[in-house]
Amino acid sequence: MWRRHHWCLYGLKNPTSKLNLCDINAFAIESSKQTLAANGLSGEVFASDVYSDISNDFDFIVSNPPFHAGLDTSYSATETLLSDAPKHLNKQGQLWIVANSFLKYPPIIEQQFGHCETVAKNRKFAIYHAAK
Repeated sequence: MWRRHHWCLYGLKNPTSKLNLCDINAFAIESSKQTLAANGLSGEVFASDVYSDISNDFDFIVSNPPFHAGLDTSYSATETLLSDAPKHLNKQGQLWIVANSFLKYPPIIEQQFGHCETVAKNRKFAIYHAAK
């Protein structure tokens, strides 16, 4: 069975929500399609390099952003995701991020939103939230 992604749990708890899923990686796109199907959910799955092929605004952006490309550590996609999030959120939109605890995402989120709430944190992971 495919691992349930964080957006999948949201979709199961909010069945009237419209899910839009994107990734630049073909394997991740297929994985997302399979996860939707395995959980009886529907949604649009498409290729996009962060916001490159996204034209609409959202109520929520939920992500476990990548911080590596193969064996190399790379924060550029995540920095774009976080820095440009307010431009892609509706008036009262919210950003939810699940990340490894050691990553320094709160300062980037605070810079864009003026605040960043740490909803939960342990030695491995943290959940960050910000709203417009």
